[in-house]
Amino acid sequence: MADFSVSVVISTFNRAQHLRNALTSLRDLDYPRYEIVVVNGPSTDATESVLGEWQSQIKIAQCSEANLSMSRNIGLSVAAGDITAFIDDDAVAHPRWLKNLVSWFHDERVAGVGGYTIDNTGVKFQARKTVCDRFGNAVFVPDWFDERSLCFPGTPYYPSLLGTNAVFRTSALREIGGFDEVFAYYLDETDVCLRIVDQGYRILYEPSALVYHQFAASHTRDANRVPRTLYPSAVSKSYFIMHHGAPSNFGRASDELKKYETEIAGHNRWMAEHGEISADHRFSLDQDLLWGISEGVRLAQTRGAGPVSKPKTAPAPEAFLPYEAAAGRLRICMVSQNYPPDTDAGIGRWTATVAAALACRGHRVHVITRAWREPESLRYESNIWLHRCAPQDEAAAAFAARYCIPLHLAAWCARVYREVQLVKRSGLDLVSFPIWDLEGLACLDDSDIATSVSLHTTYALALPFKPDWLERPLYKALNVDKVIAAERDCLGRAPLLLGNSEAIVDDIETNYGLALKSRCIVVPHGTEDLLDGVDTRPQKHSGFAVLFVGRFELRKGFDIALDAARRALHADPTISFEFIGGEMDAEASRMVVELGLSRLMHEGRLRFSGVQTREALESSYRACDLVLMPSRYESFGLVAIEAMAAGKPVIALDSSGVREVVEDSVSGVLVPPDDTASARIALALCQLAGDKAARERLARGARRRFEEGFTVDVMATGIEAAFRRAVAEARTQCRG
Repeated sequence: MADFSVSVVISTFNRAQHLRNALTSLRDLDYPRYEIVVVNGPSTDATESVLGEWQSQIKIAQCSEANLSMSRNIGLSVAAGDITAFIDDDAVAHPRWLKNLVSWFHDERVAGVGGYTIDNTGVKFQARKTVCDRFGNAVFVPDWFDERSLCFPGTPYYPSLLGTNAVFRTSALREIGGFDEVFAYYLDETDVCLRIVDQGYRILYEPSALVYHQFAASHTRDANRVPRTLYPSAVSKSYFIMHHGAPSNFGRASDELKKYETEIAGHNRWMAEHGEISADHRFSLDQDLLWGISEGVRLAQTRGAGPVSKPKTAPAPEAFLPYEAAAGRLRICMVSQNYPPDTDAGIGRWTATVAAALACRGHRVHVITRAWREPESLRYESNIWLHRCAPQDEAAAAFAARYCIPLHLAAWCARVYREVQLVKRSGLDLVSFPIWDLEGLACLDDSDIATSVSLHTTYALALPFKPDWLERPLYKALNVDKVIAAERDCLGRAPLLLGNSEAIVDDIETNYGLALKSRCIVVPHGTEDLLDGVDTRPQKHSGFAVLFVGRFELRKGFDIALDAARRALHADPTISFEFIGGEMDAEASRMVVELGLSRLMHEGRLRFSGVQTREALESSYRACDLVLMPSRYESFGLVAIEAMAAGKPVIALDSSGVREVVEDSVSGVLVPPDDTASARIALALCQLAGDKAARERLARGARRRFEEGFTVDVMATGIEAAFRRAVAEARTQCRG
């Protein structure tokens, strides 16, 4: 296998972001020697900019027309590999894609091998084994069918590979003259497969070679796969019928042309009748169909049944340009049932930030998260393999019994474990999961991989602030207490504990009676720079705007914030409050009424904006003057560093992990977590509202504190080092 060099050819046209995904996925290939050739069509988007990012690592060529066969011939002309592989610009390859395909080429009779292609859901097949006849009609055959029986010259049926998941012996491709450029779009690879078989070679399938096809919009179809034009495909289909089918059976070729016209026209009619296209669009597609058929027939008659003329090729391809993967890269799987955009706070936010940062550093990153409303899926998004999964109810009882956890947690734990086993097939070094809900608990029993448990709020730490737990003794005994016991077991067994503050480590040690620090590495959270690329001039608004961000619950100090707002709003008419991050349920509404705040809501000085998008939240951070975070317990205090990333000071309770983030009188104000908290907060707000110099000093301190200790880069450096240590220790134990 290692004897063969491979040239991976990507034809692209106005798909800049998808091209970036495709190129990044190829960095993950587990194959020793391959180069990448990108042929850019007449793109007018940011494709050239994307290619500029990779220009020292890949070969780049240009194609003046939106013609896929022409583009592939250009790619073939500069390919220096023994094997030439093709993948679309809106597709990503499984890490073992090339390894599994190329293994067949030690048989000199084999000239082409194709894998199985997954559709845009990431879990369903788009194409498996397919054979075609000489009129371009596809027949799907079962996996056990041996396609080698069809590989002989003149065969009526032959294996037909999908162009986004196909590799060919380079010499064989050049021997048959490359791609026939009449096939500007559609049936181009089918034509190549037929001509290769007629030349006496074999075409095979390798089911384990997977490509994930993400179906981007193109110049011929929209994002919903509704055709914009049918002309190129109609030319290709009619040309194929007349070029390959008519020489042996002209009568059937005529029937096939009519059948094709009837079928496509009927589909156009159906789309119009069901509102998918307009009447004008249908008329345009019908015209494309007729003109395309006419042109395809004309081209076939002009060219006859002879061999394809050889495309223009370079006299000698450029030297092979090996594509180098990042050295020392880790293969990481992060688990979090909450993840943006479904949940853009807390553990979900942290997981997304860490995953993106590690992927940018060249590591292969998978994220297993929960499919809350949508079907299960697997997609490659922004350099991350994102697995959206549903709980595995059928395995819940077994996992609940084994780990002594409630059934609903066991169902998700079982699904995570199953997905991790699938990820392992492509190579996996480490799994990271949060202590909350014990999502990856079963992974601790897998000796093949390292594990890291990130320390956030636990059930034991949350219990004092959960009145619904405390008021239901049976629920507490059968659910909460069982989870706390399982947490203790997990904390005792985990080889690496990743804390976000010294306080959370101390609190967990105290509550669980465990000594953790020898296995724990503390890495504070980091967040994106909220002032990067935005206008940083002071906001022009009257008054003093205070922002509360968090769920409207006791643990987040929602009641303290409301009482502080009541006091400050009555004392200073220049102050206003906005509450973001929670819903105004019955309990929250009751508190507003009891504190007499309804009138102030009507005046516009007190607003409850609910859950916001990330973009809107970041805008609110930048627009306010100060962020209020009176949480009774925070393992860290993500809201505080987001505020400081926007250059805003923070008022918070002097408790838990927050005191490691907010420096009193430097980047904000810390008040004692006692019965005087709301009064002290109100007093501090009134003082700052009237002291511009003090506000500006704290704002500068907040921004400086963020830049020195809480950027994403600082966090990623610490977590990367922690993960490397865990992987090294796991490998040492395996060798021992």
